[in-house]
Amino acid sequence: MFEGDPVDKGRYQQLVGKLIYLSRTRPYIAFVVSLVSQYVHDPCQGHLNVVYRILRYLKQAPGKGLFFKKIDERKVEVFTDADWAGSIDDRKSTSGYCTLLWGNLVTWRSKKQTVVARSSAKAEFRAMAHGMMKVVEYRRVGSGE
Repeated sequence: MFEGDPVDKGRYQQLVGKLIYLSRTRPYIAFVVSLVSQYVHDPCQGHLNVVYRILRYLKQAPGKGLFFKKIDERKVEVFTDADWAGSIDDRKSTSGYCTLLWGNLVTWRSKKQTVVARSSAKAEFRAMAHGMMKVVEYRRVGSGE
């Protein structure tokens, strides 16, 4: 992704760890945090500059975060998506899903797929399968199994 002088690996890992923690309540930074976390084992100055840029953005936007509302309609919704061969490094797809419970965002995930998808349909199907596993999990918890 970037080139440059190597930086202190421990400091980089510490900062990225804090960003991962912050992404729990600020899902809009989850994608960029997942990108910078791919380089925790061999970071360079360019990677650290991106981490500092994310931190500056968060400092300027302190009031942003999740908002939970109360609604009467009790339903579970899952939205999934995937990009086909989106990683230029290894041509793997990234899939993601988000789960809304009673209209509130409760879980989300974005992860690089473990295999290279041969078509966009296969990449989307893998994303949908991961999202549906979360629905099954909620059903099981809700039914008391």
